[in-house]
Amino acid sequence: RLENYEVEAICKAFKALFLDEDHLWLFGSRANPNEKGGDIDLYIETQISDYQKIVDNRIQLAIDIKSEIGEQKVDIVINPLRGEPLPIYEAARKQGVQLI
Repeated sequence: RLENYEVEAICKAFKALFLDEDHLWLFGSRANPNEKGGDIDLYIETQISDYQKIVDNRIQLAIDIKSEIGEQKVDIVINPLRGEPLPIYEAARKQGVQLI
């Protein structure tokens, strides 16, 4: 339930900060056309191995998205593809819509 310009802005910001082999999903209420309202929930799988870079990119992504589409609550979950998988990762992939 995002406008085309919002999806384009999110994808553009993501591509500027993350690797070509990384992936992005929209999940939560905005991924369901039957629900109303809600924040923008994004799930990212990244090959970036530097934890500080992941944190910095997450913050910058939220800033870039808000500067393009306006003030909205944006939640970003990042899976660095190493370590113990969390249940939120599987739920976001299963219930979400892959954007990239």
